[in-house]
Amino acid sequence: MKTLDVSVVVPTYNREKLIVRTLESIRNQRVWPSVVFMVDDCSTDRTCEIARDWAHRHEFPLEVIESSVNGGAAVARNKGIALARSRYIAFLDSDDEHLPNTLETLCFALDAHDDAVLSFGDATVVTPSGVIPHGLFAPRVQLGAVADTLPDGLHTLRNATTTLLAASIIPTSATCFRRDSAVEVGMMPSDFRSGEDWLFFLRLSQRGDFVFSTSDLALHHRHDDNLTSPRAGEFMAREKLRGFLGLLGGQLDISLDREQQSRVAAMLADQWAVWRYHLSTLGLTAYWRGLRSVLGRSCGGWIQHMSADPKSLARAVWYSLGGRA
Repeated sequence: MKTLDVSVVVPTYNREKLIVRTLESIRNQRVWPSVVFMVDDCSTDRTCEIARDWAHRHEFPLEVIESSVNGGAAVARNKGIALARSRYIAFLDSDDEHLPNTLETLCFALDAHDDAVLSFGDATVVTPSGVIPHGLFAPRVQLGAVADTLPDGLHTLRNATTTLLAASIIPTSATCFRRDSAVEVGMMPSDFRSGEDWLFFLRLSQRGDFVFSTSDLALHHRHDDNLTSPRAGEFMAREKLRGFLGLLGGQLDISLDREQQSRVAAMLADQWAVWRYHLSTLGLTAYWRGLRSVLGRSCGGWIQHMSADPKSLARAVWYSLGGRA
């Protein structure tokens, strides 16, 4: 059987009810990948057993890697990247789906454009209440302002780094990239558990062009397991804050010019406010501890934040007294 020179990396954790749907979407590709690495992050359910049984029944090229320590999606994806020997690597989250032409489209884009290090498409967002076509990339960009159209109908971001700094616009489950480039940039920052894909794409943007199709190439499912709770909202806001601090501090192997640094500095001020808002919804004790954990024990920093944002302080008190949004 003809296969594409691409490996698909699927990080997973406790997806026994969803993993077959995800794997079936890869099996339904017009052209199969050379291998699929399902990297399990210490699931406590039957995810691995179900995946192995499914692969055996369908004679599908699936390798199941079971981690000994729960390290998060970045660590799991990095294991898949390290194991891959193919020219290209595609990501697929364990609760999402590829469309039948996904891998063929993404690999063709990289084959046709030697200067490109990453190809991607948009995604259809599937929620309990309905379906939203072109729901992840298109709503976040003005195409003519950030991209040029290529002769083959694909598009390329004029400045991928600048565009990505403004927003996390690339659907992770609709991406494909050159393995060698991923290794050269150090793969994903493994100490991040949210926003790691955004930082990885920023790293790749330093190496070459990003080409893309405006067509939907994945189904992105939003359900009870991945909807944002107050604690999850605070965590994601804190991780994004860490990302901005790391970018400005030069700690993430991502080079920024002066204009880009100025943009990040401006967004950092906004992100502090976003994080304080989410932190305040957890109550006064969490608010106090959160500020100290990020700003250190020196009282000057967290007192400055409290005085600069009295609404968040008041909100934290309100939630501690049993108030609700």
